[in-house]
Amino acid sequence: MRTIRDAGACGASPPRPARAGGWFACPWRAAIAAGVALALAAVVACGSSAGAEKPAAPRKQAFQKVMPSSRVYALDDLLAAGFKKSATYNVEGLVGATAAVSGFWGLDPYNRNRKEYEVRFYESHADAVEYGAAPADEATGDDARLEEDTATWTEGLRDRKRLASGGSDDLAAWSGSVKPKYGDYAVFANMVILCEGINPQQAMEICASLVAGLQAQAEAQ
Repeated sequence: MRTIRDAGACGASPPRPARAGGWFACPWRAAIAAGVALALAAVVACGSSAGAEKPAAPRKQAFQKVMPSSRVYALDDLLAAGFKKSATYNVEGLVGATAAVSGFWGLDPYNRNRKEYEVRFYESHADAVEYGAAPADEATGDDARLEEDTATWTEGLRDRKRLASGGSDDLAAWSGSVKPKYGDYAVFANMVILCEGINPQQAMEICASLVAGLQAQAEAQ
C-alpha cells in the first residue's frame, strides 16, 4: 500500500488528492489541466460539421499528427510536465534518435486513467519527421510489426504489446491474444510520441493530451 506523504504544494511526486483541488492547487498543474481540456476540445471539433452560422472564436492551433515547434524538448521537460518514466531504451539501430523512453502520463499520475506512451527524441523537428515517422508507423496500429524477425528496431518490443480486451476499452482486460499497445503516433517538435489506444482516433486524443500538457508546462515556466 502506498504511504501518502506531504510532498509540498508543487512536489515532484504528488500525493493522491483526497478532495477536489488538492493536486490541482499548484498553478502550473492547473494550467496543464486547462491546456489538456482545450486540446481535447480541438480534436473533437475536427470531427464535427462546419456549418455553424457564427465564426468560431480565435483559439490555438488544433492538434495535428505532425506539429512543428522551435523548441527542442528533452526528457527533463517530460518529467516536469508530470510524465513518469518506466523504461529507457538503447537507441542503437533507431536512426537519428538521441534517446527513447516509455512511461505514463495523466493529469493525476496516480489515477487509473493515466495513459502509456513511448517517446523518441531527435535533434530537431526535421529529423523527427525524416527519420522518426517510418519506424513509429511500423510500431503502431493494427498492422504493427512487433516480432524480432519483422521489426526494424527490436529494442522494447515487449513493451509495445498489450493483452487484447475482447472489444472493451479497458486495455488491461484479458482475452488471451496479444495486440499492439500503441494505436498511433504524433510528431511534436523534436519528439515522436507513440500513444496508447485501441484505434488511431483514441490514440490521437491521448497524444493530444500529452502535447497539451507539455505546451502548458512550457508556458507556465
